[in-house]
Amino acid sequence: MTDIQQVLPGHETQSQEMNCPSCHRYVGAVTRCPYCKAKVPKRISLMATRWAAILLATIGLFLLWLMAIHREIPVVMLGDIQPTMNFGQIRVVGQVLNDARTFRNGSMGFNVTDGTGSIMVFVSPRQALELNSRNLVPKAGDSINFAGGLNVSDQDMSMRLLSVSELKLTRAPVQDVELSAIHESMVGSGILVAGKVVDFSMPAPGSRRPYALKISDDTTERTITFWEAEYEQLANPDDLPGAYIRARVSVATYRNEIQLTLSSGADLEILSAPPEKPVRIQTPAQRAAETHRQQARPRDFSRGRSPEARGVAVSSVTTANKGQTLRVRGRVESVRAPQEGSRQPFVVTLADDQATLRVVYWSNVNDVIEVKPTPGAMFELEGLVEVYEDTPQLKVESGYRVRPVGDDDEAPAPSGEVPIADITAADQGQVRTLRGTLGAPRSLGKGTAYELKDDSGSIDLILWDSIVPADVRAGLEEGAEVVATGEVGLYQGQLQLKASPGRSVAPAR
Repeated sequence: MTDIQQVLPGHETQSQEMNCPSCHRYVGAVTRCPYCKAKVPKRISLMATRWAAILLATIGLFLLWLMAIHREIPVVMLGDIQPTMNFGQIRVVGQVLNDARTFRNGSMGFNVTDGTGSIMVFVSPRQALELNSRNLVPKAGDSINFAGGLNVSDQDMSMRLLSVSELKLTRAPVQDVELSAIHESMVGSGILVAGKVVDFSMPAPGSRRPYALKISDDTTERTITFWEAEYEQLANPDDLPGAYIRARVSVATYRNEIQLTLSSGADLEILSAPPEKPVRIQTPAQRAAETHRQQARPRDFSRGRSPEARGVAVSSVTTANKGQTLRVRGRVESVRAPQEGSRQPFVVTLADDQATLRVVYWSNVNDVIEVKPTPGAMFELEGLVEVYEDTPQLKVESGYRVRPVGDDDEAPAPSGEVPIADITAADQGQVRTLRGTLGAPRSLGKGTAYELKDDSGSIDLILWDSIVPADVRAGLEEGAEVVATGEVGLYQGQLQLKASPGRSVAPAR
């Protein structure tokens, strides 16, 4: 026993706290000897340091957890995505390009654009069910704000939706259309149709054919197609034969024929009575204009000016011009070329005395431009108006639509108020400002229609609930004189003015 209690060789200079008081072996900072299992007393300061380290580590982990669940995912433009961002998480604010498609495994997919590029977004089967239950299935034209995980390669890129609860969706207004009025110019858009079910055919077991629902109104018959996933979402599918329905469908083409597709079972409603028949008044001149418009040859985007494009000043381009093809003239303020190998576009800032406008085009367009835009030079550029970060943006689709102009060429001025009688079918798609007196309101389901009259004539004024604020609509009444700005449309041969988003209708002064 005496030999065991002696200090071991080499341990004579060690502190007594480093040696076991029982066997005198070196044990370091432990509180119990690993050899004889005796308790090794330590100083209070050493014990406090150890507990403080554990406490600080716990607090640090807790703070990291808080940061992880409350961090803001940054908004990234699709045109700025690089391969090095693979597996990163970003937020996208843009517009849905097509109705979400449901795949055979129950998942979904849809395309989104933000003005700088587009990307495919995939949704898991569980998320797809949640989107359906919340009526948040993305449709063409909807504004969307969501976060997703990136999957980027050298050839392609896509995203996966992170959370349905964080997805924000603003529905685009949908027009109620007679079956006979559906034509090829509506391909890619969503419309409302109504009628009586005259035939309902189901695919045979194991067949790859879709469900086919044939409906009829007073004008013609059309077939709505959908798949098993949409059929399972229908509330009462057994009640469909012979029933009156209203459905939100997307217009597509299949084998050169118009095809109506149901993207979600929630978009089909069984009505308790026949739907209201829309009033259709069409003069011979309007019928001739509609026939000419449908038979018109598609525009040639290869060279020269488009005859349909309207020339405007930089300051007159607003978000209300979204989707229009315009020729804009101004002085080049700056030109930014993309980095070598990037997917970013050329960015030209065009300016006049009152405003500036962002103009974008890609390398294939730049290669065709004969005289490149340079700062300080006057240029005229033609392209499609888009919305980028809540401001208008001009996307040039052909290098032949970019040309220099002289300083002595007068730039077009913004258009003012025009008489109603001056509006014709040739103005379709253009933004006009009218002054007149409101007639009695008519409900459109998701909007309101007024007859707008002045001394020269009358036109239907359409206000969609989703884009015109409620306080603006509440302040309108029959007999009020107003000034309204909107896009000229042609529905069932009848001219109409569709109020622009925001406070586009105001009392006349």
